[in-house]
Formats: sequence, C-alpha cells, structure tokens
Amino acid sequence: MWQLQWMISLIPDSVLIWIINIMLIVGVVGTLAGFFIKFIPFVNQYKLPVQILSIIILIAGVYFKGGYSTEMAWRERVRIAEEKVKEAEAKAAKTNVQIQTKIVEKIKEVKDTQVVIQEKIVKEKEFIDKDCRVPEVAIDIHNDAAKNRKPENKQ
Repeated sequence: MWQLQWMISLIPDSVLIWIINIMLIVGVVGTLAGFFIKFIPFVNQYKLPVQILSIIILIAGVYFKGGYSTEMAWRERVRIAEEKVKEAEAKAAKTNVQIQTKIVEKIKEVKDTQVVIQEKIVKEKEFIDKDCRVPEVAIDIHNDAAKNRKPENKQ
C-alpha cells in the first residue's frame, strides 16, 4: 500500500486536494442520487450500480482525505523539527565559541603557571647542597607543579 502513497506523493498538493474533494463530492452526490433514481422510470434499473459505485468513490475519497491530512500533519511536524534543529545548531555554534574561548584561557593560565614554576625552580636550584639533599622549598615547588597551581612563596 505504501507504493500507492508514494505515487500519490508525486502529484502536486493543490491538484491532489482538488481530486480528493471532487471524489468526496461525487461520492456524496452519487449516493444521494441513487436514492432518487427509483422515481425516474428509465433510469431506475441503474439504481443499485450507481449506489455501489458512489459508495466506493465516497469511501476512497474519505480514505485519501485521511491519508492526505496525515501526510500534511507529518510534514508540519518535520518542518517544526527542522526549525528546532536549526536553532540548536545556532546555539551549539555559539556555545562552541564560548567553550573554545575558555579552553584558550585555561591553556594560557597553565602556560603562565609553568613559566612561574620554571622560574622558581631556576631560582631555587642553588639551594641544593653538595650532598644532593633537596630542601623543603624545592619539594614544595615540585608538588605545586604536579598539582598544576601557582607555587606559594615560602621563604
């Protein structure tokens, strides 16, 4: 049955709605005419076929009207979802810029901390004595570097 819906989707919407409405009108008029044909002498023999054909056309028209309405509802949902996706993409791009800025600032802060620690190490290396004992100040500097924070001045 999906093949039929697919073929119908190839017809432009304005033409399709005209066809569906004409089917509904023909079905209703034919069904009502079938009841009044019995009063016309030469045509009354076609009363049953006219009623059956009109009811079939009416049922088909109602079926296609329902299918068309469902299709339009799904298209509207898709349109709304696409709008939401566009809004989300715009918001994501804006957020990515903010995140990028924060990352750059964090990297700069880390590099600044490394420079301070390296300067502190160079300045404190003279405290290592001839027995290669490391003073507490150098250990504190090393620990601060491992924790990635700026060293405290403990002199």
